[in-house]
Amino acid sequence: MIASSKNLVILSFIFLVVFISITKYADYDLWWHLKLGETIYNTGNVYKADEFSYTFNGQPQFNAEWLADLIIYISYKAGGLICVNILKASILLLTFLFLFMTMKNLHQDENAGFYATIITLVLVLLSIRFRLFVRPYLFSYLFLPIFLFIISHYEKKRNIKILYFLPLIEIVWANMSAGAVFGPLIFSLFVIGEFIEKRTNSMLLIVLAAVIASSLFNPEMENIYSLVLKLASDPYSKTVGEYQPVSLQLLWGYGFGYTFGYQILAIGSIIYFVFMRGWKNIYHLLLFIVFFIESLLQVRIIEFFSFVSVIFFANPIEKLLKSFSPVLAKKTITNLVISILILAIAALSLKSKIYSFGIGIKERAFPDSAIAFLEKENIKGKMFNSYSLGGYIIWSSPSDRKVFIDGRYRRLYSPDFYNNYLKMLSNTDEWKSAEQKWGFDYALLEYDLKDSRYPKHINENADWALVYWDDHSAVYLKRIEKNLGIIEKYEYKITKPSFNDFSYLQQYLHSGNAHAAVEQINKEISLNPENQEPRLAKAFLLYNMGSFYHDEVLRELEICLKLKPDLSAEHSAIAFILINKGLIDKAKDEIKKASRINPDDPGAVYLKERLNPKRITGHSGQP
Repeated sequence: MIASSKNLVILSFIFLVVFISITKYADYDLWWHLKLGETIYNTGNVYKADEFSYTFNGQPQFNAEWLADLIIYISYKAGGLICVNILKASILLLTFLFLFMTMKNLHQDENAGFYATIITLVLVLLSIRFRLFVRPYLFSYLFLPIFLFIISHYEKKRNIKILYFLPLIEIVWANMSAGAVFGPLIFSLFVIGEFIEKRTNSMLLIVLAAVIASSLFNPEMENIYSLVLKLASDPYSKTVGEYQPVSLQLLWGYGFGYTFGYQILAIGSIIYFVFMRGWKNIYHLLLFIVFFIESLLQVRIIEFFSFVSVIFFANPIEKLLKSFSPVLAKKTITNLVISILILAIAALSLKSKIYSFGIGIKERAFPDSAIAFLEKENIKGKMFNSYSLGGYIIWSSPSDRKVFIDGRYRRLYSPDFYNNYLKMLSNTDEWKSAEQKWGFDYALLEYDLKDSRYPKHINENADWALVYWDDHSAVYLKRIEKNLGIIEKYEYKITKPSFNDFSYLQQYLHSGNAHAAVEQINKEISLNPENQEPRLAKAFLLYNMGSFYHDEVLRELEICLKLKPDLSAEHSAIAFILINKGLIDKAKDEIKKASRINPDDPGAVYLKERLNPKRITGHSGQP
């Protein structure tokens, strides 16, 4: 009965791992990895040069991760994204199996150690959850714990033969992920610790040399090391979220929901080293220092720190649980309670706004409609595209639609090129210079009201016309002969992606042409009714045309809220109208909603001050 109740805890954890693996896909890099895997599958050869961009076509493509790309594609081919989820869940289950066995080798107390292990593994799962993308580095999630387990087994048994598996494992790892550099790193730290603690064994140096040599058995050889070093030191990589250092906002602000597990693991590990004399194990101390510092410098190392932290974190937890021995002695009840708590975590995940539970592609995450527009209108030529959209365009578009850039930074695209791309987004002259150099004549841009990294200067460029615009993407055509017919049919003549800065509409108010402008905006809304910014532009004009139109303004704002309920500015804009209509209580509710989404929302901050009892009268705002 006791054994079966303990199995119930294990089964509950397995269920949690699988459950958390079932997510819809919104990752931009998955798609170019799929395309590279498809290339290997169809040709039988490892890709060597780029075939999917016109800017770097024929230039060398980093290919040390070929085996992972192939496995990811085969999974997709076997059953679509469902099988990709199965692949992810399988890798994670094996990952946690090796972490479990590693921790079992380190237990001091079998009973308390088991519960400390489960608690630690749940925290690790929650810590890495925000990084569970299906990319080659996912395989490093498995290989790193295998290294930890083999080393812990050697520490316990002192049988050198177990270490002979490391070079063989490293060969496979080095053909799946650049994260294979962690293999030699971890074993080097272990060997250093052994020699400092005077447990000398010359065979350790031979195994270390074999592991390092094995890491070079891949198509790129030593370039897997140079790639990691380049990414870690590249100043432009900091514009990509996963390469950024950990910030206070990520720890305590908007990112707390992502990183609280990591923070608990870090605090528990520090307790182990400071108060439990963990520093006496040099190998453990070196592991902690290296991976903790790297996790602070790069967000993407958080998951790898979380894996190595199981060696440290479980110790204070195990010691704490020993003080509850009488409670833990009631194993059947204890196991049942823990199982229920684990399942409760899974249930709470269903309500998460951070993660999208389900199978398939996350709604409105990719430019499918914009790509369909390009195909329907037979728009050809050279395309400029947003960095984040490139991978999906490669996967979902015909082979003759080459991209300007995609997520293969440093694997293909150079820092200078990426730097020029960033300059193009903010500088008109840089845009014109690149336009002349590369000859692109249409642009597919990512449009996100929460992220204004967008070449807004293109809206003022008379050579370009906005012809497609939805809540995710925008398409511009250069005013050349072959594009004029499409421009005449679809051009947005008034509204434009301004990210809720509607000052450009003041000219229609001042010139007395506001009514005609509203009529034209209605036509532009009809081109894509689910795109809310044209509706907000209409609301801005109507609001400033007088209180007679405020009911219509309110209707437009309510439509926008249904389209994107997580934007604070719309709640505060509705509050403006409600105050003008004398509906103060309803206005306060909208202000609260805006503040919950964004405590610094300027409209909400202004209205809170305005609704101060001493200042309830008067009006000087705009939605």
